[in-house]
Amino acid sequence: MIPFHSNSRQHADLSEALAQALHGVDLKDDSAFAHQLEKFEQKLADYCQVESVVSVASGSDALVLALRALNLPPGSEVITCDFGFYATAASIIMADLIPVFVDTAPGRMTMDLDAVRAAISPRTAAIVPVHLFGEAVAMPALQKLASEHSLAIVEDVAQALGATSNGQLVGSFGVAAAVSFNWSKHLSSFSNGGAILTNDAGLANRLRSLRSYGNEGTFHHTALGINSKLNPFEAALLSVKLPYLDGWIGRRREVADRYTSILSQAPQIITPSMVEPGAHVFHKYTIRIPDRDGLRKYLKDSSVSTLVCYPHLLHTQPAFAGRGLRAESFDHASRLVDEVLSLPVYPELMDTEIDFIGEAVLAHVRTGH
Repeated sequence: MIPFHSNSRQHADLSEALAQALHGVDLKDDSAFAHQLEKFEQKLADYCQVESVVSVASGSDALVLALRALNLPPGSEVITCDFGFYATAASIIMADLIPVFVDTAPGRMTMDLDAVRAAISPRTAAIVPVHLFGEAVAMPALQKLASEHSLAIVEDVAQALGATSNGQLVGSFGVAAAVSFNWSKHLSSFSNGGAILTNDAGLANRLRSLRSYGNEGTFHHTALGINSKLNPFEAALLSVKLPYLDGWIGRRREVADRYTSILSQAPQIITPSMVEPGAHVFHKYTIRIPDRDGLRKYLKDSSVSTLVCYPHLLHTQPAFAGRGLRAESFDHASRLVDEVLSLPVYPELMDTEIDFIGEAVLAHVRTGH
């Protein structure tokens, strides 16, 4: 079986360096754990070209705390895309704010900026663009729109670390950005972790307080914070991995190009594309095909693992029922949930495996079974 995602191949290549990083943490030094976090935060800030990084326990915590640190009025509306992962909308709600869902752009899997403009109301306080599957939202245009209406932007960069929009790294456009190091991400920890990126020093200080119970000093708590820290051992491992990230992204793009070259023989398949250089890091390679479920079964029978990301629009999730959430439009997104299928895409995927998967997709399309 070709796995949908594999960290074991990556870790096998880095096993010696990862082991050295773990053994290098001085367990006799009470300050060693804090130093591991600080070192990683500085490295990530340098990579992302931002002033500050505040590491936390998960990408969801990163988004919740980033929104809470803005001190928006409770019940303010936050616009985000209806097509995506549950955690984005749930984080908005857990920050005591109200998500408003908009459609995807025609032919894309990220938010439609015209739909964003139409969804803005007097209660709108922020926009959370999700750079889904590693594809950057058109951030300069969104920045201009947000500025016209005095709205904050908090980017969801969970799947797109390293992507650019108009040559600028995503995560550096908004007042803050949330990053995930979940084991499935292209910069992954062994289990979980996250971080908030920001160029606002005051916001960074509030975030450091909020991740530590709102503590401003010795048992002096000025806000309702939580306990959310990145594991220092994970920080040590992520510090080893970070220098490889651009190379891994380059290989993901090669894998995507190879898939696209093969699948271009089937006009009924819509393949992902890069609207501009650097705009996609292919955290997922997600195609669209009318017979999605039939293809998925065929690939499973051919020993290829796939994933449907995502089979439900966010406004239909049972967890959000009864909240009266607005879904402005979803004509394009509603078609995505019936047609999308993500194929394996990771740097260690071999060319022979890519070719096998691509040819299997073509075989199903050509034979109709």
